[in-house]
Amino acid sequence: MRKNNTIIYWSFWIIYLEVIYKLFILKNLFTSNTIHVLLFSMFIIYILTLLTSIFNKKINKIISIILLLVIVIVYLAQMVYYNFYYSVFSIFSLFTGMSGAFEFWTMIIEVILRIWYVFILVLVPLIFTYININNVFKFNKCYKKKIMRNIALIVLSFLLIIVDIKTDRSYYSLNKLINKTHAPMLTINKTGLFTMEVLDIYRYINGFDEKPFINKYNYKEYDKDKYNIMDISFKDSNDEELNKMNYYFNNVKPTNKNEYTGLFKNKNIIFINAESFDRIAINKDITPTLYKISNEGFVFNNYYQPLYPISTFDGEYMNLFSLIPKEGTWSLTDQSKNYNPFVLGNYMKNNGYNTYAYHDYMYNFYNRQITHKNIGFKYEACGNGIENKMNCNHFPNSDYEMIKSTINDYIDNTPFVTYYMTVSGHLTYNFKENYISKKNYDLVKDLNYSDRIKAYMGTAIEVDKALELLIKELENKNLLNDTVIVLSPDHFPYGLTKKELNEVDNITRDNKFDLYHSSLIIYNPNIEHKEIDTLCSGIDILPTLYNLLGLSYDSRLLMGRDIFSDEEHFVILSDRSWISNKGKFDSLNNTFISKYDVDENYIKTVNNIVNERMSMSSLIINKDYYNRIGINYEN
Repeated sequence: MRKNNTIIYWSFWIIYLEVIYKLFILKNLFTSNTIHVLLFSMFIIYILTLLTSIFNKKINKIISIILLLVIVIVYLAQMVYYNFYYSVFSIFSLFTGMSGAFEFWTMIIEVILRIWYVFILVLVPLIFTYININNVFKFNKCYKKKIMRNIALIVLSFLLIIVDIKTDRSYYSLNKLINKTHAPMLTINKTGLFTMEVLDIYRYINGFDEKPFINKYNYKEYDKDKYNIMDISFKDSNDEELNKMNYYFNNVKPTNKNEYTGLFKNKNIIFINAESFDRIAINKDITPTLYKISNEGFVFNNYYQPLYPISTFDGEYMNLFSLIPKEGTWSLTDQSKNYNPFVLGNYMKNNGYNTYAYHDYMYNFYNRQITHKNIGFKYEACGNGIENKMNCNHFPNSDYEMIKSTINDYIDNTPFVTYYMTVSGHLTYNFKENYISKKNYDLVKDLNYSDRIKAYMGTAIEVDKALELLIKELENKNLLNDTVIVLSPDHFPYGLTKKELNEVDNITRDNKFDLYHSSLIIYNPNIEHKEIDTLCSGIDILPTLYNLLGLSYDSRLLMGRDIFSDEEHFVILSDRSWISNKGKFDSLNNTFISKYDVDENYIKTVNNIVNERMSMSSLIINKDYYNRIGINYEN
């Protein structure tokens, strides 16, 4: 009798790996969601069993070995990626170079060493399996009767999954996650890593548009003199999703004009998106210029910079567009095909400003040579001009050199908007590989921190020197009073561990919310000192800046909110967790942490708002929405 027991082979490995992911990444194995994961896993197990039982013994065995090896490699790669970015990589990112995630091999090795126990738990059984594969597992070709039984099990498990989908009534239901929204971490939490991978492949091949989450709103007319709105005609069309978007934007409440409206009217803007900038970089003795400009004028005590899967590029996207990145793609690149009237460069150019953008790394990294032209900047970086003005042969390169070599391009061309994407703060943080850390070694060697924190502070010193030079040059041209400096991080320094961050920080970073608690600087020497306790994040910078400049824009069409408005503010994380002024909601564990007595209706209401904004952000890209509704600058 020919035996085939590959069902044992696949049952062990698929369930085993899902359990490890639940234990060490999601940290919620013993919940009802694990039952969903097991059910979806059985469907995958039966399919793999069928695939490895229909050929002859030799081919079945080869397919089984190769498939398991691929599955384990993908699994371990996802484990490493999560420990970089607290998310998962998509198929799109895999085919576009992993978004640079695995460019820094020393950091990968460090991460592997940090999670060595996961590799032991996976590789030891894998080696045991392959050593004993001939003794334990039978890969014989199955008889027709057994093949039909396997097919029947696939059909049965699929039917059970359909029942499971139909009966799940939770807020993030299986139906929502599979059919209506792209939320990888929530999908893994409900269906397992491998089901999410299959779903991601399907969506990559066939495309996927989020289905809009829309609340019912009571329409209200708003006075343009009191609110930041424009005259926009939201016309009906034959496109149902476009009509839903029109309904949402026509009815969502705009932000009010306030005492800060026009405070910076006609001033120049220098916007610095600082690589891996964090509040631990601000030190009175080590980085005095950063300390000065972050403690004079506006002090934003509750600023967060959530990390999205495409790290720096998504950080740029949030800060420049006031939209939430769409997962599974490069949102800024996708927008390069669209009409973007409100993005920083285009908007300011059409309000009479000269617009410039600089980056001290490769000009075509993340396709910036395409994206930055589309969003309205005259763009220079290493490879298309700036290498003639500064040394581009190090890594990371010097932000000080970048500002020194470019300031004369724009300083006499007022009014100007200059956008800098820095690189000096980039990982890895050590004195062997990091050029900037080595350069500033003597200034940090005696600090009472670990070497990696010292190396990080060395990179912060370079940013501080760049700012010192910038302010000095503006003063020399009598332009400092007429210029606003905005500095925000693209993301937190994920090249440092929580333990290392806690060496310096006065807030312990032991959860995913505090990890993103950072600093925003909006500096002009004429601002009176004011502590701002409003909750805010990267998507709030653009509407805040436009309101401070006193420019006409439509706040309904941006996902951020003016920090000085009276709207309730939210910080939205990539896994659809959120922070409000009443507490913190963890979507993966469905828990709300609060010192207030908050009912379920409040949590549901904010979940709806979060999902609306994420859906609208995605659809704005997919529909080229600003173009479809005829936005123009004379509204």
